[in-house]
Amino acid sequence: MESLVNQLNEWENQVLVLFSFTLQVFLFFTGGLRQRTKNSALRFFIWIAYLGADYVAVYALGLLSRLEDTAATGKDTLKATHQLAFFWTPFLLIHLGGQDTITAFAIEDNSLWLRHFLNLMVQVNLALYVFWKSTSDHRMQLLLPAIFAFVTGIIKYGERTWALYCGNLKSLVDSDVPIYVQRLAGQFVRDGDIVLMALYSMRSVRYVFGDVPFYHASFDPTGRHRVRPDVLPKFLEVELSLMYADIYTKAVVLRTMSGTILRGISRVSIVVAFVLFCVSNKEKYNFVDVAITYVLFIGGFFLEVCSMLIGMMSPWTCAWLKDRKYCDWLSRFLLSKNIAGWRLNKPLWSNSMGQYNLLNYLGQYDRQSSLLKRRVMAVIRKVANVAGGGPAVKLWISKLLDSKVVEVDEEIMRCVIQMVLQYRSDRSSMRQQWPNLSPLIQKVLGMHGVDYGRVIVLFHIYTEVQLSRYSPTGQENETDCESMVGVCRKLSNYMIYLLATHPDMLPVKGFEAMLQLFHSRYTTPENLGNGGGHGQDSAILRQAIEELRAWDLPEPHASCTEAMLLEIKEAWIQFIIYAAVKCPSQVNAAQLARGGELITFVWLLVAHYQLRDTGIGRIELSNVHGAQVLFYALHLPQDPAN
Repeated sequence: MESLVNQLNEWENQVLVLFSFTLQVFLFFTGGLRQRTKNSALRFFIWIAYLGADYVAVYALGLLSRLEDTAATGKDTLKATHQLAFFWTPFLLIHLGGQDTITAFAIEDNSLWLRHFLNLMVQVNLALYVFWKSTSDHRMQLLLPAIFAFVTGIIKYGERTWALYCGNLKSLVDSDVPIYVQRLAGQFVRDGDIVLMALYSMRSVRYVFGDVPFYHASFDPTGRHRVRPDVLPKFLEVELSLMYADIYTKAVVLRTMSGTILRGISRVSIVVAFVLFCVSNKEKYNFVDVAITYVLFIGGFFLEVCSMLIGMMSPWTCAWLKDRKYCDWLSRFLLSKNIAGWRLNKPLWSNSMGQYNLLNYLGQYDRQSSLLKRRVMAVIRKVANVAGGGPAVKLWISKLLDSKVVEVDEEIMRCVIQMVLQYRSDRSSMRQQWPNLSPLIQKVLGMHGVDYGRVIVLFHIYTEVQLSRYSPTGQENETDCESMVGVCRKLSNYMIYLLATHPDMLPVKGFEAMLQLFHSRYTTPENLGNGGGHGQDSAILRQAIEELRAWDLPEPHASCTEAMLLEIKEAWIQFIIYAAVKCPSQVNAAQLARGGELITFVWLLVAHYQLRDTGIGRIELSNVHGAQVLFYALHLPQDPAN
């Protein structure tokens, strides 16, 4: 046992250095996946690697600082101390500099760039101290390659801190679109290249994320730079993907002249260090240590080549090449769908929307689940009910069991875009004529102290009951009606999903009181323990109807017609548009690293059309204020002449 401990102590530096490099490889190839997936397990492992990479590198530096210079002490412990380990110090700095594909894991990391700058100062000085301890006469042959490696390490670490500073939303607002993109603006519009048109619009996008009004924006989809409605979803997708790169990667730094020069110096320096190391005499060093050093060099070159290829396929690089007439062929080559990573036939985000049905809080209502899954969930609910817990605990269990994601279909995006276009084209047409829903909505909005969360919860219950009463009629439009039922249910469940899991994206005060009401009025141990079935579904629907009656709301119609489905769909789209207008920009920026949200697309779309609180148009929930009275600090009389 003692010999095993001694072996671990002897080789712990080698293990830590290799583990640090492994974490960097993992982060490089998985860091960019966050914008295209909602997989919680993958996000967890990336988070662990992101935090662990810094801890491992710093801990390894600390261990190296405790190594003794065997030449100075005169002890015959060359194998025990591994003198070549001192040469790994600049590689740990390179690892602390992170990878181009991920500099910030969360939006809050960019706000802490000063803390990272302090860490930069501390770790660089520690690394220099560690190597200074090793500069005895017999190691002078490694001094020159180590100096070049240190240059690369310091530049890499500095790039990360610089990228965190530039990724801050306030810093992005102050950055401008490169001049070569502005020169090509007319050609972008003429060619209809939405990727390059998105580059030209990035100044406006940064203003939106920075909550800055842009009445004289550089891009306006309704003006001469019109984007066709059928390609608007992909146009917004490209814009958000570019914004993700600016916030969470080193893209902003590497587009600057200074960043390009520093990156060139770092690459030349590490190549020179590798050549000098190769020609040096390595016979007196441990074979394993030499092999590890080669792994660090060659592995670093591999990551650098991959990073260079990613940078070459960036649309910013393609625009720069397009501006150089002699490189236009290379730009077309890189932007071709077989080469570039910006392929328009594949999504640049998760292309999914969360789903949560609040009726599952009352019991097992998921009709699409298999019988086995419903019974397993019923057992978990029964155990949770026996163990006790308030409505918040039961909501957490229900969200864990019943939340899911579905694909955002083209019909949903088309309906949202069509509704937003109506706001700009003809505002008078936005006065809804909803003979079926008007009594319900007016009653809900007329409640004293009503908030948005309660509105969508009650309308969600109404929608679910009404959709349950839809039955195929065998008519020619049956397929359209069934499609509309699916759209209505997706939109309804999506808004409840946001309310339950991301309430910070909605203008709500919370709905704990509503859950408490459900819990005290309807949720019983029997409901939570059933294994599901049509009988329980009917019981849950009866409870939902009783909830509507308790609020003195009109009951759903006995049958669900096509006209009713159309009204429900339009109402939910209006709810999403209103929520998007009120959604904070910081929250939308945070969601870019979590696979994206549909509401973020709607938020950017309405911002492009100046339909936000700081734009030329402002969307409120309704003109029905009920008992609420609007007051003005400066309520001036209107001039009749105007």
